[in-house]
Amino acid sequence: MNRKIILLVDDDNDDAEFFKWALAGTEETFAVKFVDSGDAALKLLSELDSLPDLIVLDAGMPKMDGWELLKLIKLDSRFGNVPVIMMATSSRTKGIDEANSLGAAAYIVKPSDFGELKLIMQQLCIGVQTNLNAALEHMRSDLPNTIYTFSQIQ
Repeated sequence: MNRKIILLVDDDNDDAEFFKWALAGTEETFAVKFVDSGDAALKLLSELDSLPDLIVLDAGMPKMDGWELLKLIKLDSRFGNVPVIMMATSSRTKGIDEANSLGAAAYIVKPSDFGELKLIMQQLCIGVQTNLNAALEHMRSDLPNTIYTFSQIQ
């Protein structure tokens, strides 16, 4: 069976642990790769035999923040078509607009509730397996102040 690859880029260890818990039980279907910096993400992307099916990217990281990493990913012909979901703690319009203009598929406000995070991650997993656009739109209708969708995913 060919597992789908999800790359999670987040410098916050607590957030990374929450993501791991939220994705528990998906190991047969998904290979989840975690890195804690933009540099590590670019290095891993260059080394992977298969590109990720989805990149979930924290906006606020030191050194190279998520915005700079998103720019570099989208400009690189090797991985520019991989859908990227930006995640941040803020729902400020500026961040949402920037994610859109840089080519993210969606912007998700990080939930403080673990149950909501688990639901979001499960829906993203379903979307990666079936139709990511449809999954994002479905989540957006359920969580309009948390999920912001942009462009169609190729």
